[in-house]
Amino acid sequence: MSILRSTLLSLPVIAASALPLASHPHVFIDAGANLLFDDAGQLAGVRVFWAYDEFYSLLMVEDNGLDADGDGVPEQAALDAYAGKDVDWAAGFPGDLYLQNAGADVALSGPVEHGMRYEDGRVISWHIRPLETRLSVGVDPLLVQIYDPTFFVAYDVVLPVTVQGRDSCSVAQVPADLNAAYDKVESLLYGPDSVEYSEDSYPEVGDLFADQLLLTCSE
Repeated sequence: MSILRSTLLSLPVIAASALPLASHPHVFIDAGANLLFDDAGQLAGVRVFWAYDEFYSLLMVEDNGLDADGDGVPEQAALDAYAGKDVDWAAGFPGDLYLQNAGADVALSGPVEHGMRYEDGRVISWHIRPLETRLSVGVDPLLVQIYDPTFFVAYDVVLPVTVQGRDSCSVAQVPADLNAAYDKVESLLYGPDSVEYSEDSYPEVGDLFADQLLLTCSE
């Protein structure tokens, strides 16, 4: 279970006004990505950016003593020391980042670098996920998505999505079909074949709400 879940499950349920279905999601994150190529022109990793919502940012600051002087703004030194702990996942947790190449899942290593800052009432963190095997990317799109399968966390890819290390690549962002996603969730929860879900068994619908980031490179 991630740190996000362990923190939020200790609090009263927070329902999203736009998503009343079974009080999901609980945490809202604006996300972005920096696709990292090596000197040989292969995709080596993804730097992921998360801007936590103001409420969860407040919890993170208060629960971890990041604002020692109590002025409402966490000290950068404290953020630097805490960076990486928000992605200190149990073994096997995929980290809400998914890549597919030619329909096959791309294996990722755990986070290897971290950073954190505070801006406009929100904690913004970043981490790098290296690919276990580096990939050559061509005209056939490589799919990148950021989502929580159980939709406990709602990601909105509104931060920049960029490419670093190769000039001949670009990323097209295809928005999720939210109407279809809502209809599917409603059917799973309230349809004729629905079952009773608990917090730990919520249907894995996060991918339905996830934008597609399609990476292509020219020769």
